[in-house]
Amino acid sequence: MLSACGTQFQDEAEAGTETEDVTLTYWAAWNMGEPQQEIFDRIAADYEESTGTSIEVRYLGREVTTNLINALGTGSGPDLFDAGSRNLADFHERGFLADMDPLLERELPDGAGTVADTLAPSVVDAASTDDGVALLPTYVTSNGIWFNSARFPDIAESPPQTWEQFTSLLAEQQSEGLVPIGADGSVSGYNVFWFYQSMMRTGGPGSLRGLAEDVAAWDAEHVLESAQMVETIVDAGYLQEGYMGSTFPAAQLAWANDEVSFMLNGSYMGGEVQDQMAEGFEASTFLFPMTPEGYPTVELTVSGLAVNADSENLEPATDFLAFAAQREYQELWATEAGFMSAHSEVPAPEPLQPLADAIQTAEVTTGSHDFAGAMHPTWWNDVLLPLSDQLFSGSITAEEFIAEGQEQTENYLRTQD
Repeated sequence: MLSACGTQFQDEAEAGTETEDVTLTYWAAWNMGEPQQEIFDRIAADYEESTGTSIEVRYLGREVTTNLINALGTGSGPDLFDAGSRNLADFHERGFLADMDPLLERELPDGAGTVADTLAPSVVDAASTDDGVALLPTYVTSNGIWFNSARFPDIAESPPQTWEQFTSLLAEQQSEGLVPIGADGSVSGYNVFWFYQSMMRTGGPGSLRGLAEDVAAWDAEHVLESAQMVETIVDAGYLQEGYMGSTFPAAQLAWANDEVSFMLNGSYMGGEVQDQMAEGFEASTFLFPMTPEGYPTVELTVSGLAVNADSENLEPATDFLAFAAQREYQELWATEAGFMSAHSEVPAPEPLQPLADAIQTAEVTTGSHDFAGAMHPTWWNDVLLPLSDQLFSGSITAEEFIAEGQEQTENYLRTQD
């Protein structure tokens, strides 16, 4: 679990190797052997060679957040740590995050301008709290509809822009004997993508998490409209047979084998099935279609490197982040890890370019699941996800979904008083 970067390895330290006075510490959300770990090790090694400052790393994997909350809360946390949209608000509320506004004005060592010059405004906003920038964004994720552009070149050339166009396309495919939509229905967090994305079109950012905060929010017309959008694809039979019993990653693999046409999923899905794609398969994406007078909401989830507000090494930590922001390193998140780099000039992996283009110009954004799960985890897990599963399975109607949502949310809010 403990890996040292640069030259300050244990045997060298014991042998008396000279090191700089400053050693930065970093707790990572990656495991040894993952591309992200290899990327960081490369950056850290180059930084030590350039400056003499070494970085000691603990690769804690996906349990890093729990470890960080305990350590940062007791003053024993690292200088640097992984953070992002999933925990930015929580970390800010706890006082864990150093102010990174000055980082934006730092000149890049490669002479390509400032850190701010490398980031789209939408990315900076997503990396900020109410008090300003909270981390260096390294990569971004989003959500879209996946398809095989080699099989459907017309869709690649002109993807459906509106919900009406999309459902007409689904009906056309169904009439041709194709299975329009695939879903691993046993994964509640994937099923809810359909209601969530519909809400982001009809109600805009904040509308989904608002359902956890006020029972009256369920009465809004856009909530029923969104539930009816889900009901439309279910009642029309556009999903594969037995989809609610499909166990991850069965539907994804069926999609990669050209057995279903579309999957609504995160920008990470293509990488998950890259090695299983049928010969000649060319994965691509398009944005969830618009609704009349709706919101052009783009999901934009940032991940990156934050600095401990209590760090005694704030200046060298900020200097390292400016070093890591160089295009040479930011490219690695796309070429080696398959993500969309936060650097605005780094091309995204080809399947994700439509999502990346939308992010660069986005004026209306939200985080994963509209932050509903992050801000209201009990309501999310106990109320919305089970109800979403019932709606997505067709076992309740859109109207029943609303009625149950109101009743269960009222009970939930009563327990919060």
